Amino acid sequence: MARQMTFAEIGTLYNSISNELEGGVTHQNQDLLMHQVSTVQTQLQNLINSGALNGLDGAGNAAVSIVHAQNIADQINFLKTEIGAFGTDTFVPKFINDVVRDVQDIVAGDTALAALAHQGNHSGFQQVSFLLTPPTPFPDSGAQTTTLLQFVADSNSLATRAQALAGTDPNSAAVLQLESDVHTFSVNADAYSTAQGGLFSARFNNEFNLDGVQGTASRELITGLQTGNADLVNGAAAVLTANGGDVRGNMLANGDTFTPAPNGGIPTVIDTVHDAGVVFNDAMTKLIGGVYSGNQTSILNDLNATATGLANTIADQGLTGQALHDVNHVLSLLGHETALVQDIGTANPTQVSVVNGEINHIQAQILNIVNHDATLATMAVGADGTVGFVALPAGAPSAGHGGHSDVVASSGHHLEHMWG
Repeated sequence: MARQMTFAEIGTLYNSISNELEGGVTHQNQDLLMHQVSTVQTQLQNLINSGALNGLDGAGNAAVSIVHAQNIADQINFLKTEIGAFGTDTFVPKFINDVVRDVQDIVAGDTALAALAHQGNHSGFQQVSFLLTPPTPFPDSGAQTTTLLQFVADSNSLATRAQALAGTDPNSAAVLQLESDVHTFSVNADAYSTAQGGLFSARFNNEFNLDGVQGTASRELITGLQTGNADLVNGAAAVLTANGGDVRGNMLANGDTFTPAPNGGIPTVIDTVHDAGVVFNDAMTKLIGGVYSGNQTSILNDLNATATGLANTIADQGLTGQALHDVNHVLSLLGHETALVQDIGTANPTQVSVVNGEINHIQAQILNIVNHDATLATMAVGADGTVGFVALPAGAPSAGHGGHSDVVASSGHHLEHMWG
């Protein structure tokens, strides 16, 4: 039997998965990724089932962390499916990106889980970097707006009813009726999001589906009601309510307005290593899962802006010696990466390809160059504490995309939570 990994060790393996998925899936890493995600799921589920995380419950945190941990284990099913299906659907890269980052968000937003993820000098489930601007809300049709708003209202209503009945007689008519209502709500939400397909499913399945947040929260809610576990009921209800809020924030309902940041948030003038690196971070974040029609242009804009900005720094920041040599090397690599991203034909699903691995390899090279040049690494840290060219998080031993060994370990700089 395999040794039980700690939550931090599981998170470090998850870092490897995120690192591997930079640029997409290759024939060299597809089987490795499937093995890694299965290991994360099995190890985490065993940790939950053993009761090792039960001590996280307490005043003001009634089983919320348990529900969050279970949702991470459940969402791994999405990664299994989508990594295996890479190349068969246009929106697989987007779906993978949403799931990978959602899991990272869950840990970062849960104080107890975040503390566990950093035990033993680990930095598990580490967020890679951050986006320049929050994601654009999904523009719903009129019918979708009605359904999504009802989903939010139902999430809140069911959570309120559950909290009122937490710890009461599991056999009472009110509890039995609520269990039935929660089950119906959960199954219907899963069916609806799945039926929408396309970008909608890629954006919302991890919130609507049975393996998504609502599915986990609904199952835990019913278990808590059936067993009279008030803490579990309250924790699951809190997660269900928060998920409804996330859905509302990710949708552009009829009547809502959204003004996107000019040029995708890319500064008009970039003349510092830090600012160029922050734009590069944006491309890194978008490339988790790979290139597809919805992100290709913005990634190319990021890479081109990074190159322009770095070229400006040569004169504006007076680069000489090794720093100048390294920036010129990065500029050459950016030109190659831009050509690779540009050549991916997004009219069809992005294929399992060596190109995806080449993109990953170039990104790792760029991060290595900057983070191992003392001058550039210092310049990459802004006055506000944000970091450009953020190094990839430390992964499990022997991790590397397509056999490459230069995936960069974490730089150790603290990143402000800026996910959309």
